[in-house]
Formats: sequence, C-alpha cells, structure tokens
Amino acid sequence: MTKYEYKTVILKQQGLGFSSRKIPALESTLNTYGKEGWRLREIVIPSAALADSNKVILIFERELVESTDD
Repeated sequence: MTKYEYKTVILKQQGLGFSSRKIPALESTLNTYGKEGWRLREIVIPSAALADSNKVILIFERELVESTDD
C-alpha cells in the first residue's frame, strides 16, 4: 500500500480586496518544494471571525519511501 507524508506551509497575502490580493512568494515556494519531490495537494484560505484572513495554507504531499534496512 502506498503511504504519504504531508507538509503545510503558511504564506501571507498582500493587498486589499479579493481580486487585488497577491501572494508574492507563491511561485517560488511551489518550485522549491516541487524540486524536493513535494506535490501541491490543496490550498486553504482560512476565514477569520470578523474579517478576511491574510494567510494562505499550502498542503503538500509526497510518497513516503520506506527504508529496506532488514
């Protein structure tokens, strides 16, 4: 059975309003983790109680390679 490991990364958005928000480090973060074998699984934009959140959570996964040291 294939097993996976997961990593979460929190990035901050910049700008006001939904359509003008930018995530400056998004592309470089995706490329960095992609080179390490991580695949983007999901992006979560949490909501704050009384306002918009300025954070984005990236969830990465990669296949877990088990060692065969018997």
